[in-house]
Amino acid sequence: MKHPIKFLIISMLLIFFIACSKNGYEDRYGPFYIENDTSVFMDGDMSNNVDNKFENLIEDYPNITLMTFGNCPGSRNDESMIRAANLLRNNGINTHLHASSIIESGAVDFYLAGNQRTREAGSKIGVHAWSDGNKSSADYPVGHAEHQLYIEYYTFCGFTVEEAEKLYYFINNSATPDDIYYMTEEEIEEYQITTF
Repeated sequence: MKHPIKFLIISMLLIFFIACSKNGYEDRYGPFYIENDTSVFMDGDMSNNVDNKFENLIEDYPNITLMTFGNCPGSRNDESMIRAANLLRNNGINTHLHASSIIESGAVDFYLAGNQRTREAGSKIGVHAWSDGNKSSADYPVGHAEHQLYIEYYTFCGFTVEEAEKLYYFINNSATPDDIYYMTEEEIEEYQITTF
């Protein structure tokens, strides 16, 4: 072989490119996988710095208009998730659940930030009361200030105050923080989880 070093460098770059393009995705930012210039696929849980990951994604791919979900068990830091959700909604990104999608806990809240929210039959939406590690939302009476962050968040997502409170207290009473409750089709419609 005439140029073994050149061949080695090209081979290493090719391996790196294939690794970065695993499963056909162009790029990855934590749980966010870039499908193309306008679509991103979310799979896995949201880390403590999910807001930074999503901000970097938006900077690099400003034309994203659709986020689809895979298996998303939730968030590790609700404040970080809400900051990322603000970016999602303020950029007019739509959210969609495939028939095989499973979203739970904080991932449900993140999905709700979609400009338009759609889903296919069969997708699962799991909710439960929140916990800060010491206390859960059920430890606070209705109307307590501790509930306000989430109620205000749901109004940011397009719900009226009345709808936001209704949704929040449904979620709050659905299951303990250590359990999960999958919403029925009727509940998904009643609480306006999707916009279509």
